[in-house]
Amino acid sequence: MCLDLGQSSMRHATCARCGLVYAKGDPSDEKTHAQYHAKFLANANGGGAGAMTLKPGEGQSAVWESEDGEARCVALDGGKATKSAIERVARGIERELNMPEDWILQQAKGAVKAYVCVSKKGHRVVGALFAEKIARAYRTLPDVKNATDATEGTIVSHVGVAENAVCGIRAVWVHSSARRAGLARAMLNAARARAVPGYVVAAAECAFTQPTESGTALALAYCESDTFLVY
Repeated sequence: MCLDLGQSSMRHATCARCGLVYAKGDPSDEKTHAQYHAKFLANANGGGAGAMTLKPGEGQSAVWESEDGEARCVALDGGKATKSAIERVARGIERELNMPEDWILQQAKGAVKAYVCVSKKGHRVVGALFAEKIARAYRTLPDVKNATDATEGTIVSHVGVAENAVCGIRAVWVHSSARRAGLARAMLNAARARAVPGYVVAAAECAFTQPTESGTALALAYCESDTFLVY
């Protein structure tokens, strides 16, 4: 993600069709948007993580369960089988969010931790979050919500001064049938609690990458602020 530092040819915009926030004029962001947009159109009718299952097994640590017991969140902690599950879920989330292939794991700068929400019935994957340790991030300006509510071409600016950050949310997804049930918040809470041993990362120290319109709304609501960090 590039930052708006006043360049007239490099301004952040929200694509009205696919919802991605990207920097117009930046070759890397333009390429990412083109790939994302193409996959969005190709996968608009289904596929992705919604059809995946994850049965209980070794290397899974329970971190949350819904009040009705119909969903639980597990951290995938290690082992060969767990690594395979992480890769499988990551590929599904990339398809679901129309991300470039291998973007979640292979293009990360460090180790990525995975949290997966699974339904009690059928062990269906209904949510997933991938987090990594980071050191610096940049704060959006207070107009970010209005900008993402508008049409393509609206400016979404970011402060060009780096701030300290600890937990990077590389990707987060919740199935449409399971939204507004606390799954995203549960996964974010787990990521904060497990990012640094002996320390619970503050919400203000979390940063999000490549937010879509719904991702921006989640970040604003979770951080309880009119701004949030991006990286």
